[in-house]
Amino acid sequence: MTTQPKLIILNGFAGIGKTTIARRYIDEHPLDLSLEGDTIIVMLGQWLTYEEKAREYVIALLKSMAATHLRHGRSVLLPYLLTNARHAEEFERIARQQNARFFEIYLFLEKEEALCRLLERGTWGEPGLPTITEKDLPEMSKLYDTMTAATVKRPKTIMLHPLKDDIDQTYKAFLEAIEETDT
Repeated sequence: MTTQPKLIILNGFAGIGKTTIARRYIDEHPLDLSLEGDTIIVMLGQWLTYEEKAREYVIALLKSMAATHLRHGRSVLLPYLLTNARHAEEFERIARQQNARFFEIYLFLEKEEALCRLLERGTWGEPGLPTITEKDLPEMSKLYDTMTAATVKRPKTIMLHPLKDDIDQTYKAFLEAIEETDT
């Protein structure tokens, strides 16, 4: 019996645990794919100099890679900080075109806690960026607000509350949300 592939957007603020959940999922799902824009963007030459254009390229690459992988019957997980609801719409369209199930999971924390977690981590996501400090709080706050505005435009999003010191429980809730509970 062949299982229908899934395209899962795992949305949430930087430093909230998206990559940790994605790695665990991929470790348990052979040949499924975690597509992280942070990993791809640093492969582009001089991406920081041309950051806006580089981010456009990353979205195009993510869409192409997701479609290809789904076409081959394998699931795709996108740990992704959603800043534009249109991107989620495009991934949903790709899932439909490839006969894949589509899920949007939002790892939600209140703004203050999300900002504190990112300050604790001390880095954005892309390797090579400078350390985050309290002077970055206005930029972080604006990014959180942008993410929230994009996410509320996606009414079918499933909201999960990640537990800081209990990744097992957060991962279990994630699996339940995408209907992969143990029987």
